[in-house]
Amino acid sequence: MLSWGLIGAGGIARVFANGVRFSKTGKLAAVASRTKGRGESLAKDFSIPRPYARYEDLLADREVEAVYISTLHPSHAECAINAARAGKHILVEKPIAMNSREAAAMLDAARSSGVFLMEAFMYRCHPQTLRLAELVQEGAIGELRMIRSALSFEAPYQPGSRLYDNSLGGGSILDVGCYPASLSRLLAGAAAGKPFADPLTVKACGMIGPGGVDHYAMATVEYPNGILAELACGIACQMPAEASLFGTRGWISVPNPWLPASPARTALMPLPLDTPWPIEKIIRGSYDGRPPQEISIVSDRDLYSYEADAVAEAVAGRRPPAVTWEDSRSNMALLDRWRAEIGLSYPADRRV
Repeated sequence: MLSWGLIGAGGIARVFANGVRFSKTGKLAAVASRTKGRGESLAKDFSIPRPYARYEDLLADREVEAVYISTLHPSHAECAINAARAGKHILVEKPIAMNSREAAAMLDAARSSGVFLMEAFMYRCHPQTLRLAELVQEGAIGELRMIRSALSFEAPYQPGSRLYDNSLGGGSILDVGCYPASLSRLLAGAAAGKPFADPLTVKACGMIGPGGVDHYAMATVEYPNGILAELACGIACQMPAEASLFGTRGWISVPNPWLPASPARTALMPLPLDTPWPIEKIIRGSYDGRPPQEISIVSDRDLYSYEADAVAEAVAGRRPPAVTWEDSRSNMALLDRWRAEIGLSYPADRRV
């Protein structure tokens, strides 16, 4: 069993803690939070034996083998580099960093210390995403031509909040636009028989509002072989969180691409051990007169359990990482280009 320490004790840490409880390979050993009382509360609710008030104390805990980093975006790099130097394996929440330069420093630290590091794109660990990439590779809709995907929510503007504060890495591109960016690269790569594709061109627009961050944004990306992708994201507007693929012989619709089978995502307290896992459906359509087909994806654990197990299995050498270092580099580079297109920068971009 892989022994986990949680760095950060916010809402997403509780989601991951629930996921580890249903994983096949993990156990919760410690949690660290600099916010008074938050780590102790999470530890009590999830029966985590050791809460710490300092990240350094958790990193010094010999029982902790891997850390899950869910702090604010600007501190991902520092936390991951310190964890690597402490010899801990690392799962760091998306986006892996504020920019490509920070991501490179994190990967260099992991390489130098000989530890595992993966960006926490949980949807990439689920059988639904794996099957979707297989359908593209198999030519189920002919040659892939276009991809459309979106992830957005509406959060009321609050000055100084994580979402709307430039100094805290707020904005929709980093917070949720990273998902459509990741999926489009995965599928464009699958069409060419590769793990992912790098964009040829990125054109974008966005609304930068109070707080100095993008409240919503869109990008059009051109990939090799004539594949085009439309990416949309927002923290100040509602749109369906879905993905669609269009090919020469048909189309595929994914009603729930980002959170398949995840009761943990909305549960801040431990889920019952008999929690049922939903059956997700990919709807594959055809333009040749045949009715659309439904492909059912059956889960045997929570989405975040798949993520925890993916890390443990990769650490043990039983499977490749669900998100490789090269994949994270490529995604961060796309996000950098997207932000540059709309004139959005952060303090981290100006550090030498």
